[in-house]
Amino acid sequence: MEEQKAIAVLDHCHGVDGLAGLFFEAADVERRLPRAIDLRVKTGWPDAPPDPGLAYGYNEVEVRPSPANASEVERYDWALEITPAMDAEDARLVWAVAHSAVGRARGPRWALIGRMQGLHAQTVKRRFERAVLDLWYRLQHVAVRGCNAR
Repeated sequence: MEEQKAIAVLDHCHGVDGLAGLFFEAADVERRLPRAIDLRVKTGWPDAPPDPGLAYGYNEVEVRPSPANASEVERYDWALEITPAMDAEDARLVWAVAHSAVGRARGPRWALIGRMQGLHAQTVKRRFERAVLDLWYRLQHVAVRGCNAR
């Protein structure tokens, strides 16, 4: 990992909670990125509503999330670049927790992740916090090593 990236991530996050928030934001951005294969382009005819009364916007509106902007994609790239600094098991856990928290007001689904891994919800939460804290210290170590090399 480059020292410049570690310093940029540390400056942006301002703390361990900010580093966890970086992964939560990255999971949200990952869902808002365009698909690799666009399944909508297989036909040339637009969908026409069967009822002419629905053609004028009288039906329910489907609200879609806005696409990710450039700064959000840059922070998503940061999250992808610092992921290899974690152990493989910790990285899977951090990304699973981040993806489970997307769009939820109550936060991650600790119990669901715990059932998937055969662990208690508090154990999952504790391991997540330990993984993020360990990554924070690794980033600080890389940043300090880069500053001392100058």
